[in-house]
Amino acid sequence: MQGHRPTLLAVSLALVACAGELREPATPVLPPTTVATPAPASCEPAPAPAPTARERRRRERGPTDGNFVFSHFSAGVFSTILIQPATYWVATRVGETGHGLGPAVGALVLGAFLPPILNYTVQWAVGRSIAPGRDRFWPGFLVNQVSHLGIFIGAVVGGADFRNLGHATAIVLGEAFLNSGLATMTAELTRRPRAATAATATTVIVPVLEFKF
Repeated sequence: MQGHRPTLLAVSLALVACAGELREPATPVLPPTTVATPAPASCEPAPAPAPTARERRRRERGPTDGNFVFSHFSAGVFSTILIQPATYWVATRVGETGHGLGPAVGALVLGAFLPPILNYTVQWAVGRSIAPGRDRFWPGFLVNQVSHLGIFIGAVVGGADFRNLGHATAIVLGEAFLNSGLATMTAELTRRPRAATAATATTVIVPVLEFKF
């Protein structure tokens, strides 16, 4: 047995070496990974924002009427060019009659309040003939009156001579375009809402025949 000991030892070492080569290496176990799936996109559109009070009033008033605006403004310009010199001439004649403060005060009152009444009445009448019931009288008239008072008081305080052709022409043309434009803009912005058109119901009569036997 002693002679075979080296042989057995060599065979044992060979078997151990083979067993080590055949053994598979242990693979590390990885923890399961979770993949986040994206949420499906919603196909519904985003809700439209609620209209503001200003937008609701604008929709109720309806679109701008170009024919009304042009006619209203043109009537104001031409009426001012024709009426304003006549009213200033009447006011000047009143101021020159008599003595004391009475005629002067009367002339100032006529020059301050008569032109807007006549001018805007013409504007309003023309606009009413184009679009009946579209604009209100008082908003445009008050704007015309305030604008005229500012120009008239400035001219009187500044020493303008209404009998001077140059002074009178400048004042009349300035008021014709400025006052008429402001009055037309006010009339358009404060116009009445559109009348809601009621749907007409259609009645259909179906005859029914009854047979008795």
